[in-house]
Amino acid sequence: AAAVPPQPLEFRHLGCYVDGASGNRDLVGLEGVKKFGQFETHPNVPGFVFDVARMTLQLCSQMCSYGRFRYFGVQAAGYCCCGSAYGSHGIAPAGNCSLACSGNSSQICGGTYRNSIYELTYSPIDPVMSKLPVTSLPNITASASSITHRSIAASSAVECATICYGSTDCQGCVFAASSRMCRLLRFAAVPAEVASEAEWIWMKL
Repeated sequence: AAAVPPQPLEFRHLGCYVDGASGNRDLVGLEGVKKFGQFETHPNVPGFVFDVARMTLQLCSQMCSYGRFRYFGVQAAGYCCCGSAYGSHGIAPAGNCSLACSGNSSQICGGTYRNSIYELTYSPIDPVMSKLPVTSLPNITASASSITHRSIAASSAVECATICYGSTDCQGCVFAASSRMCRLLRFAAVPAEVASEAEWIWMKL
């Protein structure tokens, strides 16, 4: 089966918002994540993925959709952040968000300590979870496993999928038959330490 992250139906611009300094950022959904597929979070700016050449609104929205975050922010031409809430530091004048995205000069990617905030809209979650090879999705690494997943005993892949479907923060799950453990994923990507033991991933579409 094809590997497809939980694709957003659309995103809409909400405005320009102030961001805090390190340790007091506005959108913190990716804090603790170190690597997401081919992308690494910025070592000096926790919670931000940085790409000096390729950042676009579509790229940032797709990355944030792996965690089914409701909001994403782009900042300083090449930074992307995700979160379930925004605006903790207040709104900023629209002119503060005027830097072109590094990957698409026709798009605006915030400013210095200023996020262009967007809201993501997703299609409804289908109760039927597709079964995909674990190798078909990007790996994710984090400073602690609890950021990306949690583990629970299960007797089968079907039980694992049922547990995931009933959980509010589960975006997909991996069942390891050898250990009878179900990994409930907070991102629709496979934690590196789980990928080696898992046979299949079940993912919400």
